[in-house]
Order: sequence, then C-alpha cells, then structure tokens
Amino acid sequence: SPAEQEWVRQKKELGDKNAALDRLMGMVGLEEVKLEFLKIKALIEAARDRKGRLRRDDLNLVLLGNAGTGKRTIARIYQDFLLECGVWPDLGDGAKPELISKTGYQLRGKKLTDTQPLSQFVVIDGIDVIEPYYMAQVLDAIDRKSTKLVTVLMGDVKASTKSLGARPHGRWLFRRRLELKDYDEEQLRVILLRLIRRNALKVEGGEDGPYPRVVAKRVARSRGSPGFGNVHDLMIAFEKVLDRQSLRLDKVRTKPQPEDVFLTMEDMIGPAPPDIRTESETWKELSSMIGLDDVKKAIGQLLDRAKENYRRETQLKEPLKTSLNRVFLGPPGTGKTTVAQLYGKLVGELGLLSTREVVMTTPGDYIGQYIGESEAKTSAILDSTVGKILIIDDAHMFFGGSRPGSGSHSSDIFRLGCIDTLISRIHNKPGDDRCVILLGYTAQMEEMFQKVNPGLRRRFPLEEAFRFEDYDDKQLHDILRHKMAKEEITASEPAMEVAAEVLRRARDRPNFGNGGDVENLLNQAKTRLRERHKKALLEGVKLDNEEEDTLSLTREDFDPEWDRGCHASQRIKSLFDGLIGFDSVVDKFKGYQTMAARMRARGRDPKTLIPFSYVFKGPPGTGKTHTARIVGQIFYDMGFLSTTEVVECSASNLIGKYCGHTAPKVVDLFERGLGKVVFIDEAYRLSPSGGGGHNKSFEEEAIGEIVDCMTKPQFYRKLVVVLAGYDHDMEDLMKVNAGLRSRFATDIVFPCMTPVRSRMHLLSLLENEDIEVWDAVEQTAEEKEVVLKLFHRLGKTPGWANARDVKTLAGQVTIRAYTKGGGAGDDNDDGTAEGGKLRISTKDLVVSMKEMLKQRLKC
Repeated sequence: SPAEQEWVRQKKELGDKNAALDRLMGMVGLEEVKLEFLKIKALIEAARDRKGRLRRDDLNLVLLGNAGTGKRTIARIYQDFLLECGVWPDLGDGAKPELISKTGYQLRGKKLTDTQPLSQFVVIDGIDVIEPYYMAQVLDAIDRKSTKLVTVLMGDVKASTKSLGARPHGRWLFRRRLELKDYDEEQLRVILLRLIRRNALKVEGGEDGPYPRVVAKRVARSRGSPGFGNVHDLMIAFEKVLDRQSLRLDKVRTKPQPEDVFLTMEDMIGPAPPDIRTESETWKELSSMIGLDDVKKAIGQLLDRAKENYRRETQLKEPLKTSLNRVFLGPPGTGKTTVAQLYGKLVGELGLLSTREVVMTTPGDYIGQYIGESEAKTSAILDSTVGKILIIDDAHMFFGGSRPGSGSHSSDIFRLGCIDTLISRIHNKPGDDRCVILLGYTAQMEEMFQKVNPGLRRRFPLEEAFRFEDYDDKQLHDILRHKMAKEEITASEPAMEVAAEVLRRARDRPNFGNGGDVENLLNQAKTRLRERHKKALLEGVKLDNEEEDTLSLTREDFDPEWDRGCHASQRIKSLFDGLIGFDSVVDKFKGYQTMAARMRARGRDPKTLIPFSYVFKGPPGTGKTHTARIVGQIFYDMGFLSTTEVVECSASNLIGKYCGHTAPKVVDLFERGLGKVVFIDEAYRLSPSGGGGHNKSFEEEAIGEIVDCMTKPQFYRKLVVVLAGYDHDMEDLMKVNAGLRSRFATDIVFPCMTPVRSRMHLLSLLENEDIEVWDAVEQTAEEKEVVLKLFHRLGKTPGWANARDVKTLAGQVTIRAYTKGGGAGDDNDDGTAEGGKLRISTKDLVVSMKEMLKQRLKC
C-alpha cells in the first residue's frame, strides 16, 4: 500500500526506526490509519526540528467503527508509537506514560475526574453509551488538562459523533477522527490465512484455493450493517472450522495422524445441506398437518436453494438470494404459531443460521412504558437473537390501527418505536445471520404494513406471506378426528355428523377460533360425557368395565339439542302463541324449515336457497320487532345460525358524526351480528326522504356499506339481516340504491289488525291479567257490534299503533277492573267470577274505548 511503501522508504533512506509503526504496517488494511500515523510522525519531527511547542491536543485521536476493526489494538500501538516518537522526553528509558483506560459503561453517571486523577495517556472505549451530560463533563476535564495528556476516544460512527457534539470544543479538541471501514472480503481472507498459519494448519486445495475465500465471503456478507463484528465474526467462523475438524477426527482417531493439521472442504465450509424431507422429525410433523401446501413448498424451495448455493459457493459464484424473514397471516386457531415454530426449526436444520434455537416473543416483550424504553428493549432482543429464529406472535399489536366507529388511524409512539427499531436493525439481505417471523391477523397486519414505516414492507414482503385461511368443514372434521385419535376417544358416525354440524355453525361466529374451537368442542363433549356417567352412577345404573375405560362420545355429548330440527315445526307454532293473524308468516317460515329438512335428506345444502335478508313492512304495532326476535330461534333450529341472539339497532345508530365515520359503524354492526339476526328498525330513515335529520350523504354512505357488506364473503349468508319500517317508506328506501332491492328481495308484509283481531287480542291480554268480559244479561248482536265499530274508528285515527295501542287499552281496562270490581278475598264479590277472576262488563269496556277514542280525536 502507499503508506507501507512510504514507511519502507523512510526506513531505508532516512534510517527511521519505530517498532510500533512496524506493527501497524503489518496489520491488514487500515490504510487511512497508517497514513495518519505517518502525518503525526511528520508533525512531531517538524516541531522538534524548529524547536517549537507541540500541543498535546494535536495528538488526540478518535477511532470510529464497528467492533472488530482493530480500534483497541490501534490505541495500544498509538501509545507506543508516540513514546518512540519522543512525545514524553522526560520519561526514562523503557518507561511508559501513565495510562488510564476506561469504558463508556464505567463512566456512565460519573465524571472522569471522579475515577482517578488524569494522567498522560487516556483511552476511553465506547463513548457512544455515555449520556450527553456526563460526556460534556468528560470533554471539560480533558480540555482543562489538554496541555498534559493525549486522549484516544473510541465508539461507533453515528452515536459517537453525536456524543462529541455535547460540547462545542469537542470539535477542536479531537480534530483527528478516523473512521475504520469494515474489512472487505479479501482482507478477511488474508486474516483467515494468518489464523490458519498461526495454528500450523493446512487447507485442502491450498491457501489460494476456493475454501478460504468461501469462509471470507460468508463473513463479509454482513459488512456495512450495524453490529458487524469484522475480525470477531471471522474468529467465530474459524472456531466453527476447528469444531468441525475436531468432530471428524474424533470419529477416526486411533493415534496422531498427518490429518490432524489438515482442514478438509467440509471442515472449512461445512457439509452439504441434508435432505430434511427424509431425515427430519420436524419435517414429518409438518407433513402430517392438514393443508399448508405453501409452507411445505417453501421449505422444499429453501432446501433446493441451499443445495444450489452450496454448489455455487464451491465454484466462487455469488449465492442465489434467499430471504429467511417471513410473515404468517391468518385468523385465530389456524395453526400459525405451531407452523411458524416448525418452519423455524427446519430453517435451523438446513444450516441457514449459526444456531437452531427458536425464540418466541410477543409485542408485550418489546413495548416500553416511557420514551426510549421500547427502542432499548427491541434492540436488546435483536442483539440476543443473532443467529436464531425470532418469532413475534400477534405482531399486529405493534399497531393500534383503526377501530370500527372510532375514526382512529394511528398508533402510540411506544409501539411505533418498536417498528422503527425493527426496521433499522433488520435488512433482509442474503447472508444475514437472522430469521424473523411475524405472525398476525390478516386485516390488521395489512393495515399496519400500509400505515407505518414503508421499510417494513421491504423487510417483510407481504407478497411472499404465508396466508392461512379458515378451515373448511372437511378440514375441521379431520382435525377433530385427529385430536380424538390422539386421546383415544371414539364416537359413532351419527355423533361425528352432529359434531360437524356444530362446527359448521360455529364458523359463522365472529372471531371463529378454527382449531381452538375444535379443541373447545371436544373438551365440552368430554365434560358432558363425564356428567352423563356420573348421573348414571347416581341413578344406580352400573357401567361395565369397557364402558368406564373407554371414552365413547354420543350425539348428546357434542350437542344436547342435536335433534332441534326434528321439533322445529312444533316449536315454530309455540313461538307465535298469543300472536293473532300471523298464519301467513308462520306458513312462510315453516315452509323454509320443510325445505331445509328435505334438501338435507337428499344431501344438498339448503343454505344457498333460503333467504337470509328480509324487509318487514307494515304499520306500527303489527309485530315486526317481535317476529324478528322469533326469526333468530327459527334459523337456529334450522342449523343456519350459531345462536338465537338478535342484534337490534335503529337507523340513527348507524349514522356517523363526520364523513367516513358511518361505514365503520355499519361494518361493526355486521361483525357483531355474525351468526345472529341483525334487526334494523325504522330503516326507512336511511332514505333521503326518511327524516333522519342528518346530512344525507351519511345515509347514502350507510346504505352503500350495507349493500357492500351483504355480498362480502366475510358476511354472505353468515347472518340474517332484517330491515323494518312502514310500507311506503320502505318502498322509497328500496329505490335509494340500485343494489338494495336485489340484496333484500324477500318482503314480509304485516297488515293492520282488523277490528275482529283487535278484539281477540284485547280479550287475550285481559285473560293474562285474570280478567274476563262478562254480562249478567246477554248482549244483543248490535251491542256486541259496538266494540268492533269502536275498534274500526280507533284504527282510522292518526298514529294508531295496532297491537301496541290495544295493549295500552288493555292496561286502562285492567285499571278500571281493579278499581271498580273486587278480587278474590275482597269483601265485595260483585265483580268477581268463580276461580278468582275479575269481571268487567261490555258496557265498561265500551266506556274505556270511548275515552281512548275521545283522547285520540282531540290530538
């Protein structure tokens, strides 16, 4: 190099001597350092020649660079170099200047003068870890003694430059700043060969052969990245070479052989990647799992690429790029965590990393409680997992994200600090001794990748993510059988069919747990089995030994109401008991039940033909809301819903406070309604003429989102949606959006109650209160007709609410009966019938009705 040539010239022509400089010139690389030492030597000699004053701070030195670049060695050489240059002429022969050597960690929280008096030569390593306040104190102390000491500071480039800016005079106190570059591939090869010679070893193919170059290439792939260890990393690689040689020799050793000092190809670069598909137990476990074709294919590709890269390395060609970082996306219970662990183990078995260790973490391990803690905790985890497989489960928790109805699209600084640190430390380059796997739910992860630091997508390409879908019915059935076989549990085929039906209904629920729900179902079935056995023993039924020893599940164990479909037709009648005039509604839903049973008997799925969306039209008080609550039980009995629950809301509950706020509220409603009935009352208020009282764009946004959600795979035929309102208003609503009518094609009309039905309903309500209409003298036909005529007139009054107002009338009649007549045990029994019921005459009934009519007409 030019520096070495110049030093040779000075020694030859000028007779200069400096053993420390000789040592430096013998080191690999470091050309800038060597040239700087020659400049310092010239400066010292020039000052001596002119008999001028040499300032000690002109000799201060800052060495910046990654670990393993020789900073400490250079600092030791620098002390000897200055001594031989005569910087300390007052010292006797062989004496060295007093030395203080401190690390940044030793000075954290302390002043330099707190440790011991300053000396003539100070070395401080790791200045990047010293807080700015204390670094300023260190610089002040050095400044006060600048005429008496020489100081060498060491640290990494970025943080150390910032530390030196803690005081303005740091700039001129340390004007000599040398940035030590990472060793390149050739320099690492030369250092490796020196290690081999120092250990008296020989290499297959010779020192100029391919294998030392392969080792150097592998180490050099990480150069330029923070934390690259340079010579330290090369030493680790060399120690692995010696470990492989030792293992080889142990297998064949009988006595010392010439091979003891020989390094074979496999000693140097390791054996070819094994075919894990035939040897690995981990691969066998992965292969036995249902589905996962993409993961299995990726492992095969990694194996093929590892073999190809091994061959290319021996030919000194660049290896094909292989990214080990992965993203696993999917809903809960689909096996992401289990498969990620198996994937990580297989990456380790392929020899793609320096260790096989798999480390499981969650965002809670990274997120701090105060500013800066998240970054520190994340860095510590990344530092401790070099060479390992790092799995971050539920990674979507790094991003708060947007929640339905909240309008929030941000995350707190503590979570974002973790993401930014991960991005700054992970580079996704071939040769990185690191594999990071992110696991999370699909929608939340995609939102996080879209909204946070763009570098996340480059480190973890979503295009290459492993996507886990909800298990279909067959896969769930297979998983259940696999778990039962593992626990030696049996069940009849009819019982397994019931279990499959339970899981099929559960799939429509929000946050379906897939494999987790299968586990829950099996645990519930085992609990019911134990309860059944316990009950049998209490009833004196003796179980035989085989029945006690084996776990044989029945249909009742999986679902206590497994035969609900057989009783659906009888139950539907009881559901409408007390409701008058609902024969057409009962017949419609009873027809659906019959259709479902017959299609299932023929092995066909009725879910594709039976409507899941309805428009309930009719005046107020005609039973729309009550019927919607019954629909939940009807569809549950047919096996289409996982629960009888009904989610009720009005149109105003769907309208947001600002633009963009409405759609998330609609989506939230549909998510809460999965596996249930969603009943939107007064839905006509979503039309421009519906009188909602909001900005009409909000209503249009709500209708548009409802239309969109009805056909999304996430919601399609996984919930029943009912829109309810008045006849003409609902017709107007259907015209608001062209797609609304096609989504809600089934109308159920609830007509006004006729006077006859109103009278029947009133008598039924009074019967429930133990009140009967009784006349001592039988009423004539005309007198009986008065009640019907009054109901007819009431029905014509504005705002007549049919059954709701009939119930109000029944309450008024009840008050009259209890205030006028006596009850059982009363002193006045004139108004009491046999059996303790109260009696009220038709005349009193007519009086109550006329009072209501009078009040209505006044309004």
